[in-house]
Amino acid sequence: MSMQQSPNTIRHTSLVIAAAVLCAASITGCNRSTTLPPLVDEQGGPQIPGKFVWHNLVTNDGAAAREFYGGLFGWEFDVKDDGRYSVITFHGRNLGGILDASKDGKPVKRGHWLSAMSVANLDASLAAVNEAGGKQLEAPIHVSGVGSVVTVEDADGAVLHLLSSSRGDPPDVEPRVHTWLWHELLANHADRALEFYDAAFGYRAEPLEKNPGSEYRVLWSSGEARAGVIQNPFAGTRSAWIPYVRVDDPTALAERAAELGGSVVIAPAPDVREGTLALVLDPSGAPVALQKWSPQDDEDEGEVSP
Repeated sequence: MSMQQSPNTIRHTSLVIAAAVLCAASITGCNRSTTLPPLVDEQGGPQIPGKFVWHNLVTNDGAAAREFYGGLFGWEFDVKDDGRYSVITFHGRNLGGILDASKDGKPVKRGHWLSAMSVANLDASLAAVNEAGGKQLEAPIHVSGVGSVVTVEDADGAVLHLLSSSRGDPPDVEPRVHTWLWHELLANHADRALEFYDAAFGYRAEPLEKNPGSEYRVLWSSGEARAGVIQNPFAGTRSAWIPYVRVDDPTALAERAAELGGSVVIAPAPDVREGTLALVLDPSGAPVALQKWSPQDDEDEGEVSP
């Protein structure tokens, strides 16, 4: 079973995510070009519009990022362009990349992750983004054997990549431990954000099945739950996407993150998703959530109080 089919267990933390998380997500430098490997090994796979298919970390110290994430998750790296860009791999699968902004002479204030959403047609999607109140931040970049990618800002100020793959997208499968699990948007104006993602990308927003009175909304496309949206509780901070990684032991991983030079924003606690969540900052200040999850959680989702 794909993790995307379990919106109730993974979606909503009380999200007492310190304002530092969002303040850390400087958008400076997010419109740099990137180098991507093919998302799938063979030609002819289907595109899955609305699925998040790639993740780029923008940082000022690529070597430190590789040491941190390699030590935390066991990720490996294919370093390219004298360290300017590194492809993240895990058990033979490409997960994303690390862009060293200092190699361009344009350092960022703080590190941040940028997630890439699959779209079927980049030109049509850019037109829809503009019509829905978002904006394009750079000219599209075509990468041979991969497709075309562009960085956009949604109508509420959150930044993401749009990627139209020429070889298709990775299939929907259950995420293995230490790979990407989920994505959550903390929106300053949740209603505006929901309208944008509906109008621009055709997402269907639905409340949590077991807690329909919650403000949390799950974004669905292609028959799968893809992401969550919640009102940003922190005044003075910008809207931002937070990526989640599946882990077996969030307590141990949070401690390990601190040992590797990161910091713990939220340590696992019984009152925050029953102790299954940690939120850490890497050494550059980029936030990433650590979530314990198993398919069995789907059967017990009524016990979770988002």
